[in-house]
Parts: sequence; C-alpha cells; structure tokens
Amino acid sequence: MKKHSNVAFFIPHMGCPNMCSFCDQKAISGESEPPKPEYIADQCRDSLGSGIDGKNSEIAFFGGSFTAIPYKSMISYLEAVQPFLGENGFSGIRISTRPDALPEDILLVLKKYGVTAIELGAQSMSDKVLMLNRRGHSAKDIAEASERIKQYGFSFGLQMMYGLYGSSKEDEEYTLSECIRLKPDTLRIYPTVVLEGTHLGELYKSEEYILPSWDEMIEFTANAICRLKQENITLIRCGLHAEKSMEKRILGGFYHPSLKEIALGNLYLKKMLGWAEKNNDILKNRAKGSFVLVETARGRSSLAAGHNKENKKCFSENAYGVCLKISERSDFPDEMMRISFCSGKTSGIITETLGEEVYDVFKIT
Repeated sequence: MKKHSNVAFFIPHMGCPNMCSFCDQKAISGESEPPKPEYIADQCRDSLGSGIDGKNSEIAFFGGSFTAIPYKSMISYLEAVQPFLGENGFSGIRISTRPDALPEDILLVLKKYGVTAIELGAQSMSDKVLMLNRRGHSAKDIAEASERIKQYGFSFGLQMMYGLYGSSKEDEEYTLSECIRLKPDTLRIYPTVVLEGTHLGELYKSEEYILPSWDEMIEFTANAICRLKQENITLIRCGLHAEKSMEKRILGGFYHPSLKEIALGNLYLKKMLGWAEKNNDILKNRAKGSFVLVETARGRSSLAAGHNKENKKCFSENAYGVCLKISERSDFPDEMMRISFCSGKTSGIITETLGEEVYDVFKIT
C-alpha cells in the first residue's frame, strides 16, 4: 500500500489582512516568498511521478489565508494544479483560510476548481482572546463560515491554538467545546509557540504574557484527544510542523516534534497509575520475580512506555519499584489496554495473575 502524503505549499502572509500577535508565517513555513504557479505544477508532476498515492492524497495550500490573497493569484494557483486532479491524479485540493474570507461567491469558485477540504484558522472561540491577539474577526465569523463550508459540501476542518495571550483555562475548554459543537471533520491543535519578532514575543519578554505550564498543556491535549475520539472528529495534528528557520527564533512555548505522541502517552500513564493505586497492596507485598504486565494493541507499546520511556520510569517510581513489562496483542483494538500483576514465571509460563483490568485508553475518567 502506498503511503498517504499530501503535497503542501505555503503561501506566507500573502493573504493576511493583518498581523496576529503570534504569527510569522515566513518563519513557520521556511518560505520568504510565495511559490510561483509554475513551481507548484512542477512539484505536483514530480510527486505523482515518484509514486505518491494520488487517490489518497491532496494538494494543500497552507500558510497565510488562501482565499484572502489577490483573486488573480488565487486563480493562478488553482489553475496550475488542474492537470494533476482526477482519475490519475490527486483526490482534491485542501486549503486553509480565515473565517472572514469565505463569502459565498468564493466558495463557488473553490468548488469549481476542485477544492475538497477547507480548514478555518479559528484559534479561539473567545472574542476577548481573538481581540487581544489581533485576529481581526469574531467567534461569530467562525461559526457562520463553518456553516457555509458544510452547506457547500466541503470537508470541514478547524484549527485551534492553546495558550494564547489572555486565554484562561476556561477559555481553552470553551474553545474546544465550541469547536466540537461546530462538528468539523478534522481538527488541528496548535499549542502556542512564541517567536522572536512577533507582538507575542514582545509581551513574553516583558513578562506581560505568561505561558501555561507544559504539564497543563499536555493534560489539555490528552483530554482533547479523548473528546475528539468520542465525537468521531479526526485529530490530524498536534503542534507546528516547523522548519529549522523557525526553531532558531523560538523564545518559548510548546514546540516539540513528538507532542501528539507525548499526549497520547499521558493517556496510557493515567490508566497505569490508576491501576497501581487500586492495587497498592499487591504491589507493596509482591514476591521476588513478580512484575506488572501491560498489553496494548499492535503498534501502541511505545505509547504505553512513553516518550524516552518516561512512563515506565514514572510507573516504577509510583509502584514500589516494580518492573513493568509491555507487550502487544494483534487481537486488541487500538483503544484497548490490559494491565495485570504477574506473580512469577515457571519455565517461561506466568504462574498467576492478579488485579487484572481492561481499559479504554480514550475514555475520560
């Protein structure tokens, strides 16, 4: 099976009518100038020629606000990719844009040119937070644009940011709840990254802007993963996909290449620590050679172990130094995890298991 891999093009700042507090699209995308239509066509042609599975991939225009760029430029980009759509090409076009840049006439144009998915940069559903971060639109704009996108039959995505200037814990929970209420097909969560040269960077250096803690961010993201799973909303990314040019300008915030995996690992750790607390007496009085066995679905053992095996270390510290062993089961669904205490082995066979529990990793407790 060929790997799904979208071909993404960044169009930095070209369509943004204002500069948000946190934003420097040129640093984030690694681009200083918008790509030319000819370059985009060449990249699409090369990607299809290299064996990309076009039927399961999209051409994506990110960065800036695609529908707010000069109309002729937008059309030139859309026309450049037309030869690469259809039966032997890509399945469609994905764009990201601002909530206040999607009038009905533009939606009709996008439909005509084969756009299949639209992502809105909502960032927050609090008007206070939107104003403080110079977004230039309201929460009402987000809701109305969301309804238009669904009405015209596009796949609908939302993007939210965690930890913006002026945003409280209540604001974060409200934004997530409102995003879920709008029923997107997909969501991206971007915990805030503070860049040198931005308004947010100046607020950060003057200590007027104080970031939430790393643990608070991971807790929020982990709970968000659970809620989205329960609502059948696909979380397609946590954290920025950044370039080296951006990394050099980070002043603070939550940039990490494995952020989603860390948050997922947090879900496993919560279940394991809950089990350890429930089975405290068994662990405290364990015999030599005993251990705790954690069984996960195939491909999930690394999440149970945690980033850099931090979960194994944390569990042992909270379970009287017990040895934790993790194995995978091909018959387990992705959300299933089983934990049991194993008293010992005879000729490689576990002699007794105690305290066995089965958990849904994505169930909020």
